[in-house]
Amino acid sequence: MGTIIDGGFILTVAHGVAGQTRNQITTVNGETFEATIAAIDIDLDLALLKIELVTESQLSTPLRLAAAKPGERVSFVAFDDQEQFIRETKIKRRLRINTQNIYLKNKTSRPGLEVELEVSVGNSGGPLINESGDVVGIVWSTSRVVKNRSWATRSEAVTALLAAASTNASAINNKALACTG
Repeated sequence: MGTIIDGGFILTVAHGVAGQTRNQITTVNGETFEATIAAIDIDLDLALLKIELVTESQLSTPLRLAAAKPGERVSFVAFDDQEQFIRETKIKRRLRINTQNIYLKNKTSRPGLEVELEVSVGNSGGPLINESGDVVGIVWSTSRVVKNRSWATRSEAVTALLAAASTNASAINNKALACTG
């Protein structure tokens, strides 16, 4: 799962792309493109991918990032059996989520959202989109204990990752850039 955001990047979860030697992006239209990891943060579980040699007209319109508000109605966009679906949901609250990095080796704290939503395996990285069409969070986990409860990293956390990817454009093709919290 991933979302095209300003700057021509695909925003997704780090646990979905870390360690991959090859990443492909398939658009809603069914077009497939090769992508490289432009920046990755294993503590925040965020990654930015970049598609090379693609014109903007071949991609969807990039979405902007915005802050989520508790109680706000949002849409979760994901895929199930190769078909896109949208689920309406609500932001329960903004919080700091104390968890571990994607390798379960170090403790970390993420700026998060608690969402009234059940997410299937494979839907991590799906965006939460507000009524203005802005991305307010990226879903990374669902509860195994509490029904209809998931967590997302707030879009504000993407700012440092975008700065790392944008200022190091020459390094994007060569290696992933590490960035933490």
